[in-house]
Amino acid sequence: MKNYTLPLSTYSDLKKMSCEDMAKWAADLFAKGVKAGKASVTSEEAFVASLDAVLKSTFDIGDTRAEAIIKRPGEILNGGKEETTK
Repeated sequence: MKNYTLPLSTYSDLKKMSCEDMAKWAADLFAKGVKAGKASVTSEEAFVASLDAVLKSTFDIGDTRAEAIIKRPGEILNGGKEETTK
């Protein structure tokens, strides 16, 4: 995982943001991170497997919670609706 340093100008802007604006900024940052992460792996299965491994090893999260977290980026990127395939 690449380390990210927040630029001072962004930090200053964040301090002045309302809760709604900060939530939008954080959701956008998260979506960009998911998109970059997906681009860095060869398949979605590999992405899910690596995310699952990080959640369980780094954050000590159990299977049920890890599965719920892994579903969330899809919901965010699809406008709040979970993608379904038939």
